[in-house]
Amino acid sequence: MKNRKSYFSNQAMSLYCFADTLAICEKLLDGGAKIIQLRNKFLDDSSFCALAKEMLSRVRRYDHAILIINDRVDIAMEIGADGVHIGQGDENHQAVIRRMPDDMIVGISAGTVREALEAEQAGATYVGAGAVFKTSTKPDADVIGPEAVADIVKAVDIPVVVLGGISLNNIRQVMKTGAQYYGVISQINDAEDISARLNEFFTEIEKGI
Repeated sequence: MKNRKSYFSNQAMSLYCFADTLAICEKLLDGGAKIIQLRNKFLDDSSFCALAKEMLSRVRRYDHAILIINDRVDIAMEIGADGVHIGQGDENHQAVIRRMPDDMIVGISAGTVREALEAEQAGATYVGAGAVFKTSTKPDADVIGPEAVADIVKAVDIPVVVLGGISLNNIRQVMKTGAQYYGVISQINDAEDISARLNEFFTEIEKGI
């Protein structure tokens, strides 16, 4: 696939998955996941870079699969990842985007409409909005709720990835926000059968709102 950035931006409703190990990445890909973010806060740069290269090699075996790197901008550029995601407390958004190749996906976290608009104006490919619900993955995250996510979706013209506490029980509520992607970690990665759990999510999404 030549233009992964365009593919990402033009997808209908879909999942945005996360992996912190190669094993999880492979299970997600085998289960049909197309968007995977490498998120691991504990590895040093050398170990993270090695893991990122391994993940990218696996992702490249699947049509339309995309690897986005969390935080480590230099590593994302070094290995030729498809994109990078940066939080509000990380590097300056405008400076990061100026360094990126034009075809690289850049996501920026946003908890408010103002932050989302600033991200869009800086040239972000997408904004990551949340936490929509309380989440065990990031217990200190501010919970903004579905209504705030819907406000962000209405305010920007770029895709919104909604994150935080999304489950099979509430995904339909999340879908009603109008967000394009649904970021799920524990509900998928902690499942005994990741492929089966992915299929359950895909089934709910395919039903539409």
